[in-house]
Amino acid sequence: MHEVDVLKALGHNDHIVGFVDSWEDRGHLYIQTEFCEEGTLDAFLMQAGVRARLDDFRIWKILLELTQGLKHIHDMGFIHLDLKPANILITFEGVLKIGDFGMATKWPAKAGIDGEGDREYIGPEILMGRYDKPADIFALGLIVLEMAGNVALPDNGASWQKLRNGDMSDVPSLTFSSEESILRDASGNPMDDDEGFDADGAYIVHAAVDDIVPQSQAAKASQMARRGELVHPPSFMTNPADQEALDNLVRWMISPDPDNRPQIDRILRSTGVQWAESRRRAGATIFEGNWGPADDVLAEDAEMIDV
Repeated sequence: MHEVDVLKALGHNDHIVGFVDSWEDRGHLYIQTEFCEEGTLDAFLMQAGVRARLDDFRIWKILLELTQGLKHIHDMGFIHLDLKPANILITFEGVLKIGDFGMATKWPAKAGIDGEGDREYIGPEILMGRYDKPADIFALGLIVLEMAGNVALPDNGASWQKLRNGDMSDVPSLTFSSEESILRDASGNPMDDDEGFDADGAYIVHAAVDDIVPQSQAAKASQMARRGELVHPPSFMTNPADQEALDNLVRWMISPDPDNRPQIDRILRSTGVQWAESRRRAGATIFEGNWGPADDVLAEDAEMIDV
C-alpha cells in the first residue's frame, strides 16, 4: 500500500510508470500500472551490449530521460532508493519509465528506515544509514558507468570498494574517441567490417572482405554514414579531457562524499544532456546515429514546425 501511495502522489509524468489501479483479493495486493511493451532497461542493455558498447547518442538520451524522471521524484518530495536498470521500463516508443517504488520514501527520510537496495548501486553513505537525494544520484551515475563502460557492476570485492571511493580505474573509458566509433545498422546493432550501406542508405553485406580497402574506423564512419546521421561529433563525446565528457560527469555523480555530488538540476544542465534534449527525435532506446541526427535533418524539422 505504501508503493500505491507513492505512485498516486507522483501522478502522471512522462518518465514515471503510470499507476492505473490497485485492489486486494484473497490476501494479496495487486497493483496495475501502464504496460511497457519493451521490457526493462536491464534486458535491453544485456542484449545491446553483447557485440559492442551502446552508441553515444543513446547513452546521453537514456541519461536525459532518467534524469527527467528522477527530477520529478525529487521535486515531488520523494527519494527512490532502488534505482537500477531492472526497475526501469521501456515503452513501445522507446521511452524510459522509472518503476518499482517499494523502497521509495518521503524526503527527508525518517531515521531507521529500510532503504538499502541492490549492493551494485548503493552509495557508501547508505551503509552508514544516510538516506538522501544524493543516493539516487550515485545510483544513476553507476547506471551510466555500467552502460557506457559496457561492464557488469561488482556487488563486493576490491572493484566494489574502488567505485565507492570514486576510483574508476577498473572501468574502460566512458568517452570513446571517433577512431573507435562503431559502424551500426539501421537499428543500431554493430556491423562487421565487411558490412555497410549502399548509396541509397540500404543495408548490404559485401561478398568478400578482401574487396574492402583498409581504412580507419573514423573514415569508414564518414563514408558509410547514412543520410540524416551526424558525422562529426562534438568534443564532449570524443575527448575524455573535455570538462563535460561523460567520464567527468559520472566521476562527479559517484563522489564518495554525497555533499559533493551534483544535484539533479545540474545534471539536466550538463552539455551532453542539453545536446540530447535539443537534438533527439525519438525515445531513449531508439537509434538515431552514433552521434545523433544531422544538422540538416533538424533544420528540416524546424522548418516544418514553422510552417
